[in-house]
Amino acid sequence: MNITKFSIQRPIGISMIFMLITVLGLFSYSHIGVELLPDVDSPYISCVVQYPGASTESVEQQLTKPIEDAISTLEGVKEIRSVSMTGRSEVFIELSPELDPNLMSVEATKRLNKIRSSLPADIDEPVVLKRSAEEYPVIEIAVTGKQDAADLHAMAENTFKEKLQQAEGVADVSVTGGAEKEIAVLVNQEKLNYYSLTLKDITDAIRSENTMVSAGSVYSENRQVSVRLDSQYKTVSDIEQISLTKNGRTFLLRDVADVQVKNKRSSRYARMDGSDAVSMEVYKTSGSNIVDTADNVLKKLEELRKSYPDYTFTLVYNQATFVKNSLNNTLRTLLEGLVTTGLVLYLFLRGWRSASAVMIAIPTSLIATFFLMYAAGFTFNMMSLMGMATCIGILVDDSIVVLENIHRFLQNGYNARDAAEQGRMQIGMAAIAMTLCDVVVFLPIAFMQSATGQLFRQFGLTIVFATLMSLVVSFTLTPMMASKLYAGGLEEPQGKVWDFFDNLERNTIRRYEVLLRNCLQHPKKLLTGIIALFLCSLLLIPLGIVGAEYMPKTDESALQVNVELPIGSNAQQTNEVLLLFDDYLRTIPEIKHHMSYVTTLERNGKISITLYSKNERSRSVWTIAEDIRAFARNNLGSARARVNVIQSSVAGVSGGRNLVRSPLQIELKGSSMEVLAEESAKVEKILRETNGVKDVKNSYVEGNPELKVVVDRDKLEYYGVSLSQVLRSFASAITGQRAGVLANDENNHGKDTDINVRFAGGEGYQMDELKSIPIPAKTGSVYLGDIAEIKETVGPTTIRRLNKERFINVQANLTDRPLNEVKQEVEQKIKAASLRCRYEFSGQTATMNTSFKEMIMALTMSLLLIYLLLAVLYESVFTPFIRMFSLPLGIIGSIFFLLFTNNTINLYSLIGILVMDGLVAKNGTLLLDYTLTRIHEGISPLEAVVEAGKVRLKPIFMTAITMVVGMLPTALSLSEGSETRVSMAWVIIGGMITSTVFTLFVIPVLFLWLKKRFPKRI
Repeated sequence: MNITKFSIQRPIGISMIFMLITVLGLFSYSHIGVELLPDVDSPYISCVVQYPGASTESVEQQLTKPIEDAISTLEGVKEIRSVSMTGRSEVFIELSPELDPNLMSVEATKRLNKIRSSLPADIDEPVVLKRSAEEYPVIEIAVTGKQDAADLHAMAENTFKEKLQQAEGVADVSVTGGAEKEIAVLVNQEKLNYYSLTLKDITDAIRSENTMVSAGSVYSENRQVSVRLDSQYKTVSDIEQISLTKNGRTFLLRDVADVQVKNKRSSRYARMDGSDAVSMEVYKTSGSNIVDTADNVLKKLEELRKSYPDYTFTLVYNQATFVKNSLNNTLRTLLEGLVTTGLVLYLFLRGWRSASAVMIAIPTSLIATFFLMYAAGFTFNMMSLMGMATCIGILVDDSIVVLENIHRFLQNGYNARDAAEQGRMQIGMAAIAMTLCDVVVFLPIAFMQSATGQLFRQFGLTIVFATLMSLVVSFTLTPMMASKLYAGGLEEPQGKVWDFFDNLERNTIRRYEVLLRNCLQHPKKLLTGIIALFLCSLLLIPLGIVGAEYMPKTDESALQVNVELPIGSNAQQTNEVLLLFDDYLRTIPEIKHHMSYVTTLERNGKISITLYSKNERSRSVWTIAEDIRAFARNNLGSARARVNVIQSSVAGVSGGRNLVRSPLQIELKGSSMEVLAEESAKVEKILRETNGVKDVKNSYVEGNPELKVVVDRDKLEYYGVSLSQVLRSFASAITGQRAGVLANDENNHGKDTDINVRFAGGEGYQMDELKSIPIPAKTGSVYLGDIAEIKETVGPTTIRRLNKERFINVQANLTDRPLNEVKQEVEQKIKAASLRCRYEFSGQTATMNTSFKEMIMALTMSLLLIYLLLAVLYESVFTPFIRMFSLPLGIIGSIFFLLFTNNTINLYSLIGILVMDGLVAKNGTLLLDYTLTRIHEGISPLEAVVEAGKVRLKPIFMTAITMVVGMLPTALSLSEGSETRVSMAWVIIGGMITSTVFTLFVIPVLFLWLKKRFPKRI
C-alpha cells in the first residue's frame, strides 16, 4: 500500500500523526534560542596589562613580546594580534571555533603566571578577558546622581559593576568617567634635598608604618584570644605624623611633604547627553548569546534601581534591541507572506476548500520544521527565519501541484477518493524531482567550511528541513484533506468575479498556445533574443553598472564618533572638543542618547550615539552621519573625527566582533617600522585621493613626545647606583609611586584609597628640573643629571603586531560606491606605487573575495547535483540538460531587478540566485514531466509539448505568482534589519518572473530540437 492510499483510507491515524508532529514542533518552538545571526565568529580571549609611565617601545619590548611568546604555544591559537601604546599592552588571541574561551582564559592565566617574575615589577597585574578587547559592548549604561564625581565612580566601580558582572554571559564591565580619590603625598623637592632624602625613603617609611600583623594567640583556662599588631592608618593625620630619621636627625613627614585627600588627575571625563555621568560598558563572553546576556543584565539593572533609588541608571545603548526588532520584523514578514499567499491561492483555486488545504499544509510543514531545527541545535536568527520566509513559496509549490492535479481529475468525473489518489500518483515523480531539486541546491551551502558558509548553514538546512516536510505533507495530509473536502463533489463557485477569472484563464491559455506555436516555428529568433538579454545582464556586473559588496549596509540606529587630537594633546583638550560635539549633537532631533568620554589615550575621545528607531525618524543613519562629518570638518580645526555606523549584522569578518570596523582595510607588514610608516603614508594618500572613500585612518601616528634618559654606565659604577634605582626614582618623580592604601576608607564608601607619593608639581617639570631629581647612591644620593643625559625625542603612539610581526592598518569607510569597485581601483594604484613591504586587504574585502568564490563553487556544485538527480529520476542524460536552461533564464531577471531597485551583488543576493535556481527548476520539471508522459501515451512530440504547456500553465503561474507575492513583503520591507533581505528578495522575484515567462517558450523549443536530433535518447 502506498503512503497516499494509506492516508486517504486512515484519515484519523494520519491526523493523529501530524498532531503529534505539531505538538513536538510547538514544544521545540518555546525552547529554541534567539540571536541576531548564527555564532560564526571565532572565540577570543585578551590579555591587558597596564604599565604606568612606560613608553610605547618599552611596552612592546618588556610586555607585549614576552606575553605573545607565552600565549602563542597554547593549543588552538589561530591568530595573535597586539597593540602596544603608552602605559598599556593589549594582546588579542583568536581561538579555534571548538575551544571554550572560559577554559582557555584559565590556561592563558597560568602561562602568564609562569612569566610574571620576568615582567617589570611595577606593572599592574595582567588581566585576561574572555572576549576580544576590541569588541563592541552589548549594553552601555549611564549612571548619574546628585553625588560628586568621586562618589559616582566609587559606587560604579565597587558596587554596580560587581552586580552587573554576576549576570550570566557577562565577561567584563568597563567603568569610565567620574573621579577617583587618592591620598597624595606631595613632596617638596627643595626640603627633600635639604634633608638628604629620596622619594624611596618616603615611600618605604609610609609602607613600613602601615601594617597589621598577627602575633599568635594567648590561652587561658576558659578561652583563646588572638593577638595582632594593628598600625594601619585610620586618617590622613596618621600619615602626616610618620617619623623620618636621616643622618641622626628626626623629623615628621609633614615637614617635607603636604598630605592631601584629592581626586586623581582627571582623565576620566564622561557625559551623557551633555551632563556629567559615569559610563558602564557591558561586554559579553565569546560565544554567549547577545539577547540572553542583555536580558540577564537588564534584570540586574532593575535590582540596582530598586536598591539604589538615589542614583539614576539610563540605558544608553542595547544591542539586543536591534536583534529583537530585526527578528520580529522577519517573523512579521513571514506571516505577511503567508497571508498574501493565501489570498492568491483563494483566487486561483476557486474557493475556500482548496485554499484551506494548502493553508493548513504550510503551517504544518513550518511547525514540523521547528522540531528539526531544535534537534539540529539551531536558533531563531535572521538566517533561519529568512530561510523560513523564503521557503513559503517552496512549501506552496508541492501542495499546489498535487492539489491542482486532483482538481483536474475531479473535473474529469472522478470521485473524491480516486481523484485524490490518482491525482497524486500522476504527479508523484514531478513532485519528488521538484523537492529533491530544492534539497540538493542548498546542501552545498550547508557544508561550506568558511565563516560565511557556516553563517548560511542554518539558512540552507532550514529550507531543506521545511522542503522535506512539505513533500511528506503533500503526499499524505493534502490528498487526505482533498478527499474529505471534496467528498460531496466539486462545486465551482459562481459569480461575476469567478466568471471573470474563468474567462481570463481560458484567454490566457489560448493566447499562450498561439505564441508557443509561433515560437516553435521561429526558434532562432526566440533563442537569439534570449541569448542577447542574457549576455547584456551579465555585462552589467563587470561594467560596474550593478556593483558588488560583501553585505548590504544596515540601519541599526547607532553611530560611533572617534575624535583624535594632535600629538601631545591632553585629556582636558580632548574634553573641550567633546563638549563642542555635545552642544551640536543636542540639536539633532533623531538622537535619543549620546555618551561621550575620553579614552585611555588622552588625545582620543569617543562618542556613542543611539538614534530613535528607524520607523520613528525620517532620516537614515547615513544621512545623519554625513551631517556629523560636515560639522567636524567645519568646526574641529586640527582635530579629526571618524564617524562609523554600527553594523552588528555583518558577521564572519576577520578581526572579531568589532562593530566599528571599516569595510576597506589594508594591512602592511614588515620588520622595519620606518619603512612601514613611509609606505602607510603612501597608501593613506591613495585612499584620500580615491572617489567614494571617506574617514581614512592610519593606525600609525608618529610624533609622541618623549624625554629619553640616557645613562652613563661608568658614572653609575662610580657612584654605586643601580639602573633599577634610576628607573624607579625617575618614574616616581614624574608619575608618583604607590605607597600602600588607606584601608576601608569611610570617606570613600569603604574602598581602599591609594596613597601616592610624588613631587609637588612633578607633572609639569621642565628638563632642567628633571636633572635635579635625587637618586639613592652608596654615599647618600646623587642628582639624575650627574649620571645621565636627558634628551627630547619622539616615538610612535602605538605599535601593532600580527602573529609577532609589526604591521600598520590603513582603513576607510565608503560613500556611495560599491566595495568591490573601490577595492579594484585602490589595488591598481597600490601596485603602481611599488611598495617596499608586503600588504594585503583584510576585513570585508578579503572575506568578500573568499565568500564569492565559495558561493560560485556552491552554485556550480548545486547545478551538477541537480543534473545528476534528474538524470537518475528520468533515466536520461538529455532531459536534465534541457531543464538546466531555466537558471540563465532566471538570471536575466535577477540582475535587471538588482539594477532597477538599486541593489548590489552581495552575499544575500548570491544566496537569492541559489534559491531562485531551485525554484525555476520546478517550471521546467513540470513541463518536461507531462510532455514525456503524453509522448509515452502515443502523442507526437509537437502536440505533447503544446498540450503540456497548456495543462501546466496554470500550476506554473500559480507557483510563480505565489512565490512572487510571498516575497513582496520582504522586498518592500522598510523595517529594522530588512536591508539584508531586500536584495535576496528582488533576485528571487526577478528570476521567477523572467524564468516563468521564458521557460514556457524556450524549454519546448529546446526539447523539440533535441528530440529531432536524438530521438532515442529523450
